[in-house]
Amino acid sequence: MELLDRITNYLIDNDLKLATAESCTAGLIASELARVPGSGQSIDCGLAVYSPPSKHRYLGVSFDTIDAQGLTSEAVACEMAAGALNNNDADVALANTGIAGPNPGDDGTPVGTVCFAWAFRHEGHHHHFCETRRFDGERNEVRLAASHYALERLPHYHRLCRGAEANDEEDERSRRAVQRAIGVQLMVKPVIDPQREIERRCGFLCRALCESGQKTLVLGISGGVDSTVAGRLAQLAVEQARERGKQATFAAMRLPYGTQKDADDANRALAFIRPDEVLEVNVQSGSDALLEALETGGLAFQDAGQRDFVLGNIKARQRMVTQYAVAGTRGGLVIGTDQAAEALMGFFTKYGDGACDVAPLTGLTKRQVRQLGRQLGAPAELVDKAPTADLESLAPLKLDEEALGVTYDEIDDFLEGRPIPGRAYDTIVTTYRRTGHKRSLPIAPGAFT
Repeated sequence: MELLDRITNYLIDNDLKLATAESCTAGLIASELARVPGSGQSIDCGLAVYSPPSKHRYLGVSFDTIDAQGLTSEAVACEMAAGALNNNDADVALANTGIAGPNPGDDGTPVGTVCFAWAFRHEGHHHHFCETRRFDGERNEVRLAASHYALERLPHYHRLCRGAEANDEEDERSRRAVQRAIGVQLMVKPVIDPQREIERRCGFLCRALCESGQKTLVLGISGGVDSTVAGRLAQLAVEQARERGKQATFAAMRLPYGTQKDADDANRALAFIRPDEVLEVNVQSGSDALLEALETGGLAFQDAGQRDFVLGNIKARQRMVTQYAVAGTRGGLVIGTDQAAEALMGFFTKYGDGACDVAPLTGLTKRQVRQLGRQLGAPAELVDKAPTADLESLAPLKLDEEALGVTYDEIDDFLEGRPIPGRAYDTIVTTYRRTGHKRSLPIAPGAFT
């Protein structure tokens, strides 16, 4: 118990939360540490992941890495640790993968070979360290020895990450592993077949409508590529449902705030989509009235910019309320247009355009949405249009990329696992972590126990 007591005290003294991702030890690291009374305050979670699909699903380990390096490899251990660190509320992650016995690995790896990785979050950076060791003994003796070794080395590597920056190789390995883990979490596939995705996502909308017992799909059309593609998918889905004898209608909505400067694009999108029904509701009066009521009630803003920002979110939420009013009247489901690029950056209004019943573009990067648009035959000027949320009255048609601080190409490259500049990488990862609350369900008391 001396080792376990010492590591527990080290974690507590340094205010560290631990996550484990264990293959050959199958949860023994976390289990051993949990023997110490009070250790629970320093343990965030423990994952036992044996199969390649589970390593990919829960930790973002690349199948390419597994194929190229083998399951028992430092590369796989490093990606496991990165995934455990990135996907949990932890400061340090331990991972291992190896051959506990009784038989050697399929590739001849000797019994007792274990690859370890330690990942740390320190002062805004991730640091990774790897080792390979071989242990003697029977299967369970190897597992116990490997578990204790992983814990024994934790303080050593933690001191290293506090005392020096990671070297270039460690830094690049960390970046790749974080990219993969986030991409998997957002359900991104680096390469897609546009026609297959169209069929799959139309089928999804059709099933969702039919199985819910509802009869209408509702979506606001802005004139951007996301709502254009989602709108056409919705119309195809209700036509598919009608072919099956179901009552199904698509209600497209125009939801301008006053006079929309790019209204021609919205009309062009509607002409392409050919929805069953179009409803137009101007949200200006409701949005302005709410803002005025807030100010009458005593709400004061720092400056005109903050006031305009708050009004922008009110507009988005008014549009959500309007769509749900139609859905409630017609027996409908509200469609969301969130895709992986916006999800990554938290670039949506919580309970505004982020509120929906079905999200058919989930997992697609921005360039992949454009691919679907081209495959569907959408007008090129809509497919290639520079994206704008157009929520700020003081900066009409402000480009998304200006607000985000990175380009959509950089965001898509990040999600698809391609190299990107360090500046863009830092901006994306920082924004992703800062906006995590937007992608989560409301926090409940159990989250703190």
